[in-house]
Amino acid sequence: MTQEEINKGNRLIEDLMGSTIKIDQDDVKDIPLAFLQLEDMKFHLAWKWLMPVVIKIEDDLSYSVLIKDKACMVVVDDDTTFESEAETKMEAVWRAIVEFLDWHKDQ
Repeated sequence: MTQEEINKGNRLIEDLMGSTIKIDQDDVKDIPLAFLQLEDMKFHLAWKWLMPVVIKIEDDLSYSVLIKDKACMVVVDDDTTFESEAETKMEAVWRAIVEFLDWHKDQ
């Protein structure tokens, strides 16, 4: 991934998540996005950043996120899915979410 791709994708995720990522674990702190520069966001590098995004898509937006091996699919309906397969599971999930959010922002 290029830095430009990472920045664009992380900006889309930041727009969805708002000013803070709430993490429902006692030993992990919430992530305050409002105080971070775009290049300091780690959605593409850390599960503690990325999984709250998956949960928000599923719980708040009511879409399915299916993860298997090194592939991920965000299912909107029978005709609309956003799929990615990559070298790592995290990259596949990040890419599928970014493709979905790029579509979702125009809905």
